[in-house]
Amino acid sequence: MNNHADRIAVLIKKLSLEVDKLSNPILEPYDLTNSQFKILKYLLMTPEGSVRQVDIERYFSMTNPTVTGLVHALEKKGMLERRVNPNDSRSKILIPTQRTRDMKELLYSLGEKLESELTHALTHDEKQELMRLLKKLLH
Repeated sequence: MNNHADRIAVLIKKLSLEVDKLSNPILEPYDLTNSQFKILKYLLMTPEGSVRQVDIERYFSMTNPTVTGLVHALEKKGMLERRVNPNDSRSKILIPTQRTRDMKELLYSLGEKLESELTHALTHDEKQELMRLLKKLLH
């Protein structure tokens, strides 16, 4: 493993860039970036009214300025709304708009398509093993 290109961190970074390359043409017709897409899916998968910006920052390991820009862009596109948090008036919660809720099945199917294209070279067992190993590295 003397070759720098064979380092795990380098391969993971390359794979991340490959995900962006794969997702851009799939998401472009919907005026979404991969990061915006992930945020919308996260909002749709969690109980409505339970997600604060800091939750997205933590879940995706993103910085506050990055998430602020993504949220602002999605708000401008009419995909989410920021509302005062009823449990803490100092913070805001993020709510998917009706437009986003109407796109729920489409967004899920786009996610399936992205994952399928990314992992097409793997068998079912290899996909399961990859998931297991990635989760192990993250914990």
